[in-house]
Amino acid sequence: MSPAGPSPAAPVSPPPDTAPGSSAISQAIEEATRIVKLLKQTLDQMEEVLELVEMAERQKLADEREIESLRQALRKIHQPPHNQREPPKRDG
Repeated sequence: MSPAGPSPAAPVSPPPDTAPGSSAISQAIEEATRIVKLLKQTLDQMEEVLELVEMAERQKLADEREIESLRQALRKIHQPPHNQREPPKRDG
């Protein structure tokens, strides 16, 4: 996400003062245009968030695979060899 973009909770700016002759339809068009622009910015931010979440999911899966690999290696280290017997214990 770019820090320069508007924050998701940024208030919608009030419509600029319009000329006395502008019609209600022109004002509605301007307002709709501002809303569309804001929605496009919000969509861009949501796409960035989605990319981050997908990247985090891929990293999580890779980390889980690495942890399991390390666990298997640790089990191998701690397993007694299969072909060797334990030395006899001496009573003494």
